[in-house]
Amino acid sequence: MALKQKFRTSMKKVNGDLLTPISIFLRLQGQRKFLLESSAKYEGNGRYSFIGANPRKTYSGNDTHLQDLSHLSNKHYHYEGEIISLLKQVMPRVTSDTEYPLTGGGIGYIHALPPVLHEAVPALQFHVYDTLIIFDHLTDEIAVFHTNIEAEQVEPNIDQLIDELFAVSNLDDTNYALHSLQQESQQLTTAQFSGDAFALYRNLRVQEAAPYMYYMEFDECTVVGTSPKSFLQIRDGALSTTNEDANLDTLCQKDSIEKRNARQTGLLSPAFHAIDAVKQLMPQDGLIGYIGFNGQVDFTTPAKTLTIIGDKAYIQTTNDASDFTLNALMKG
Repeated sequence: MALKQKFRTSMKKVNGDLLTPISIFLRLQGQRKFLLESSAKYEGNGRYSFIGANPRKTYSGNDTHLQDLSHLSNKHYHYEGEIISLLKQVMPRVTSDTEYPLTGGGIGYIHALPPVLHEAVPALQFHVYDTLIIFDHLTDEIAVFHTNIEAEQVEPNIDQLIDELFAVSNLDDTNYALHSLQQESQQLTTAQFSGDAFALYRNLRVQEAAPYMYYMEFDECTVVGTSPKSFLQIRDGALSTTNEDANLDTLCQKDSIEKRNARQTGLLSPAFHAIDAVKQLMPQDGLIGYIGFNGQVDFTTPAKTLTIIGDKAYIQTTNDASDFTLNALMKG
């Protein structure tokens, strides 16, 4: 299929019925890789899986300090202020008319990792990906989408990237060890870890399949987990949250707010950006998900999450994960 190009964006679709999100991830070359997928593959937002590597930049911060690291130039930029407000200021914004909810943007978390890790990992961290692989579970199509977020940027060779995904290769079946559990608190358990974090994720996605499943590689840690429901979504200005107690009066347009089936919805006021809603509705457990260049957001809470740092795994659960059993994940 011919390459489609619009201002600042390029996309190509191919038939992907011989591949899966897992095989795409394993064949994709690069660093700081991620995978977002869902057990509800044919329902709503679960229709698409998103895979990426080699982010253009990383935003990270604690308290009132945000760092902007460009991976191309290795330059660091520093900003002072409230970190979510700073994130709103620096996150690139590119309007794109597309069928996909995410075509590029920030993948990461906000206040979602165990507090005991405050000194080891940032409180907020997002990798910014300008090139995404999108797997459509309904049509078995693969779309490779690139967004040029900097004027001097050289666009990647999308055809070459697609060729890599279909190249004949022997994918090694890696393994991991997880053992020596220690209960630290009601919601935190630690364990000894070794081996491949993605092998752990592959087991987790089978044992604890859920509408939200995520694997994210950061320099300080790797975050893997599943969660049963969305906390906050914004699509084309339509806001939806499972926080029934949230006050949407200031965020949403008058007379647009509705409550039903343990969910609140409304039309985001033109005066606000999606990140304003993220800041105002931030839950105590934090958020994991994405902020798209196009202003779309989708976040869940870290119901069942493992943060791996070196030879140690920090296993956290929230009130939504009372049925989380670790026996099926233990090895070694």
